[in-house]
Amino acid sequence: AYTEALGSRASGSYRELEEEVRLMLTQMLSTYETFLRANVLEFMNGSVVVRGEALFRGDAPVPTNSHLIRTIVTEASRGRSIFSWQLEPRSVQSSGFSLENLDPEKLSISLTVLQFGRSKTESLETRTCLVSLVPALLPCLEPFSPLRNRSGDLEITGDVYLDTIIHADVAEVLQALTALTTCSVDLTSLSVEGARLHLQVYPVSFLIT
Repeated sequence: AYTEALGSRASGSYRELEEEVRLMLTQMLSTYETFLRANVLEFMNGSVVVRGEALFRGDAPVPTNSHLIRTIVTEASRGRSIFSWQLEPRSVQSSGFSLENLDPEKLSISLTVLQFGRSKTESLETRTCLVSLVPALLPCLEPFSPLRNRSGDLEITGDVYLDTIIHADVAEVLQALTALTTCSVDLTSLSVEGARLHLQVYPVSFLIT
């Protein structure tokens, strides 16, 4: 709860909570290579409202406000606070963004459809399968469409946009996309944000008479 002491930077209560908040934010944001430090600007009444800032290097790509919010909310949602207080995920805001108006999360995906285009009918069936399955497997907001035909196989590289308040679990996304085997997708080619499935591949040979 807010106390008058939190309104004074000179008080012990202020300095103690400031250090705890800075430590929490540093742990949450240290996954960003460009992250430098977190600062507390003030504590305000309303339970305890923290007004702060996160500093990043300006000579390299930095997270968007939506990405920053998702990172903080993802970490806070794990419920691993070591302090006597907890961050309320739905209260996180940054430059006008909150959980109510986050930009969609973008995931880069690539895969290969084997022997695509052996006939016009099969090509149409595969395209229909891909277009219908991907939105069904993930809450996509935009179509998954960039296609390139190569040596009879179809290479697909594109972005999937997810409407989520926490970062998508790439391993879970990969697992969900294994259903694309019904569309002749080569699972060894499936990649999400550079991550691939852990597959055990066994060679098999036999005679046909």
